[in-house]
Amino acid sequence: MAKEVIMPALGMAQETGTLLTWHKQEGDTVKKGEPLMTVATDKTDVEIEAPADGVLRGVTLQEGEDAPVGDVIAWLLAPGEALPTTAKPATQAQPATAVATVAPLPPSSTTALLPPIAATPLAARVAAEHNIDLRQVPTNSDRIQKEDVLAYIAAQAQVGRMAGGEGRVLASPKARRLAKEQGVDLASLNGSGPDGAVLAADVLAAQAAVSTLQSPVSQPPATSHQPSATLPMSRAWRVMAQRLQQSWTTVPHFYLERDVNASAVVAWRERMQPRATTKITYTDLLVKVVAAALQKHPRLNAAWQNEQIVSNSAINIGLAVAVEEGLLVPVVQNADQLGLNAIAQQRITLVQKAQSGQLAPNDLAGGTFTISNLGMFGVERFNAIVNPPQAAILAVGAIVERVVPLNGQPAVQPMMALTLSCDHRVVDGARAAQFLQTLAGYLEDPLSILD
Repeated sequence: MAKEVIMPALGMAQETGTLLTWHKQEGDTVKKGEPLMTVATDKTDVEIEAPADGVLRGVTLQEGEDAPVGDVIAWLLAPGEALPTTAKPATQAQPATAVATVAPLPPSSTTALLPPIAATPLAARVAAEHNIDLRQVPTNSDRIQKEDVLAYIAAQAQVGRMAGGEGRVLASPKARRLAKEQGVDLASLNGSGPDGAVLAADVLAAQAAVSTLQSPVSQPPATSHQPSATLPMSRAWRVMAQRLQQSWTTVPHFYLERDVNASAVVAWRERMQPRATTKITYTDLLVKVVAAALQKHPRLNAAWQNEQIVSNSAINIGLAVAVEEGLLVPVVQNADQLGLNAIAQQRITLVQKAQSGQLAPNDLAGGTFTISNLGMFGVERFNAIVNPPQAAILAVGAIVERVVPLNGQPAVQPMMALTLSCDHRVVDGARAAQFLQTLAGYLEDPLSILD
């Protein structure tokens, strides 16, 4: 019986998904559980397994295209079975643009005879941005890597220059978009990036030079200001902007600040590091003490959902991580049940996956409280925006030495600023102050967690 292949829903707020890679081609035999495709959501890229055995037919979505969640994008049929009458005709793939001396692809009717392409999601994304067909990219491993695609683009550009033609101009995606918007010929520019790649700054500089030459003599000399341009946004950045705007405009924020003497925290980290199997950071210690404080103040671990306050039985701490595509918040699950080593290991894994674009939906799901630590950047204090539907977020600043009173005398002590942002619909000032007081007590005397 025919089995639908649909665009999956990988998040509660997801409306569409982008197909990055088909791991099987039209006409291939597929086994249930085999990797079938890689889909990009607003937060991460996910490899999707085949839902059943069958032959892949009726593919309607090509790599790099979007589809609404729930749309049928292909079918898995029994051998000899015809497509259902409700199925849309398969979209014919367009031959890729020829690059330098590489011949164009054969018509799409023969693509089913070619072997499936194994490529990482990042490699597929870079190839799609540069309109490169992955079948033309050589690799020394079992899967095409991002580096293979970049090396191929650079090689084709070199071939084009040696042949006296345009070749494939090596340029960043941002530079390509700006060049298209402003009518700049990339081949005419001398790139300032690696291997002569054209960067966005090169395009802006070229456009500014053209504007200066074309301006009438009667006009005053052009200023040094570069022309304004609309900057491209990734899908993740756009979603982040929408959610933070919604939070800022709909959540009644209030803030509490407290300075904490960090002497005990510094000593705690130095004492634990020799016994740890991995590097312990201040963020790991913060996860531990915040989880302990939430056990005593569960209202800060609640959420605002459907005009109601909903309690959360689990304590899952989200960690705000900045990546090129935007802000991600991977989650340390059941943080109150973990030791420092386990917290550190989870944190390292989550940050590495976030930076490489390999976070799975489960890595981002279920957060009940968020920590945003900018101390490593020298920021001493700041206000963070609540991450709905959570009740609060803790902003942590750098540990800096200050002169403070100690036993009635001025003394230089390491101090850390904490700023708690709260949703007033869930938490009032008194409850938030009590939580912050408990948290400060744990940081200034970590052994009190055992009380």
